[in-house]
Amino acid sequence: MGTADNTFKETISGLLNFDDSIVHTIVWHIRLPRVAVSLLAGGCLGLAGALVQLSTRCELSDPNLFGIGGGAAIFLASVYAGLISCPQLVLWIGCLGSSVIIGLILCSIISSPDVSPIKFVIMGIAVGALTVSIGISIVSYGRVFPIQLIGLVAGSFTASNWDMFWYLLITLGVGITGANLLSKSFYPVMLGDVLSKSLGVDPIRQRYLTMSLVGVLTGASVYAGGIIAFVGLIAPHISRKLFGNSLPHLILGSTILGALVTLCSDQISRLLFAPTEFPVGMTTTIVGAPLIIYLALKMK
Repeated sequence: MGTADNTFKETISGLLNFDDSIVHTIVWHIRLPRVAVSLLAGGCLGLAGALVQLSTRCELSDPNLFGIGGGAAIFLASVYAGLISCPQLVLWIGCLGSSVIIGLILCSIISSPDVSPIKFVIMGIAVGALTVSIGISIVSYGRVFPIQLIGLVAGSFTASNWDMFWYLLITLGVGITGANLLSKSFYPVMLGDVLSKSLGVDPIRQRYLTMSLVGVLTGASVYAGGIIAFVGLIAPHISRKLFGNSLPHLILGSTILGALVTLCSDQISRLLFAPTEFPVGMTTTIVGAPLIIYLALKMK
């Protein structure tokens, strides 16, 4: 059962018996929080990916690739470097707020009539690279241990705990509720700004609301596991193939698939070369990078 090398019977005993044994501590304070947090963080990323693709009408959109998660990474880097001191609750709120700011900046870019989806992709990647560079610079200034830097920029759930789980559960609940409330307005927006206005839907307002929600979801995922690329890209595309293009199915499917992709990637990264552990983002990139190349080749 992982690098602790417990038998199946010992693991079940540690799961069911609430005592002070080492197995109980491993199961309830290390393994289960990590599984739960990775599921919820992945669900947040999958839902954020679906929302940003719907809002921008760009199939190549990914919240972490476009720097929305980079806002939270900058805030986390400031905390790691000792520039900011705060409790867990403030850390969570700070990550959410920082990502929302980047999301709103991207929203102002895509709202320009001269910006095509391809131009937005290029600008988004530039914003993403800039935010990660700022985060790395702050971490380097603070002389943070390399393992913390790797976890921040490439993803890691080694620090998972039950407090993170509850914060993520609240975030995902708000995200799913908000996505369902906004979903009816997506149909006109997908037809273009001119047609959506004629149908009584303000596309600018819709995008700002959606990108704010994307920022909240992405910030929460970075707070829990660092920057994990391509989950927000992969999950919506798999969901469309499996469940179709219906918005309720896309929202729910992307959330579930994002959770499963992140959990599986985390377990592969943890167990494949145990006891050495690789970043979660490396596993998701192996799948996501070829997918984005394939989608780019298909675009006209």
